[in-house]
Amino acid sequence: MSQTPQIQLDIRQGGVQKALPYTPVANYAIITDLNKCFGCAGCQMSCKEWNTSGMFGPLPDLDPYGNLDVMFWLRVLYVEVGNYPQTKVYNIPINCFHCMNAPCVEVCPVGATFKRTQDGIVLVDYEECIGTKYCIYACPYGNRFFDYVEGVTKKCTHCFDRIYDPTLPPEERIPACIHGCMVQARIWANRLDPTDPGNILFVDKGGFVLGPETGANPASGYLPWHSAYAADNDVELLSESQYYNVWTSNGVVQLGAQGNNSTYTESSGSNSNSSS
Repeated sequence: MSQTPQIQLDIRQGGVQKALPYTPVANYAIITDLNKCFGCAGCQMSCKEWNTSGMFGPLPDLDPYGNLDVMFWLRVLYVEVGNYPQTKVYNIPINCFHCMNAPCVEVCPVGATFKRTQDGIVLVDYEECIGTKYCIYACPYGNRFFDYVEGVTKKCTHCFDRIYDPTLPPEERIPACIHGCMVQARIWANRLDPTDPGNILFVDKGGFVLGPETGANPASGYLPWHSAYAADNDVELLSESQYYNVWTSNGVVQLGAQGNNSTYTESSGSNSNSSS
């Protein structure tokens, strides 16, 4: 059975940056609404499925039926808080935050890891990586992994080979973890665009990032638990209905109860129109 040939993309197209201060034109990020995430790990499985066969894969499974020596670029932390019996488990998906001040980039002695100028995505060039693991040690979040088969560092790429794949329908040109979230808890946003509704939502709802004290300035972040949509003291930046049909830099993403179990996008040229 013949397979569809893999597309070829230039990971350095548009220019790259390897030292602070980084000045990307855009910095794409994933905003996760922790009120919606219920810990199904669908994002983790979607990431594994797409990237194992993608242009940055494989994600090796050295002993999957033994010591579970496997690689996942996205993991879900389950954090229990409170005192029994008044306890609750919070589900926190974590993958590379594509930090605005990414410390992993500067420490690479051969420039194999870099931040793209066009979109702020941090990538690794496997052809140049010599396996020093310096970037792994520099990442304050543990979001880089060493492939002992190929001898290179691997990490989340924001599904670079998916979001720029012209053979995919426009509605699927988003990271696999967003496309695979059955409750639309994850939002694709440009954190450098103050008019991006995903970014507006992040600011309006008190979004936060992990480990701000590291100075890495993560681009991806979270909407806090129990955030009240359209609460009395909210700034009315978007209507309540628009919180469920959010304009992003890629178009409209249907979210929550008013959306459905798939992601729908339209051309960005209609951004001036309100969501339905």
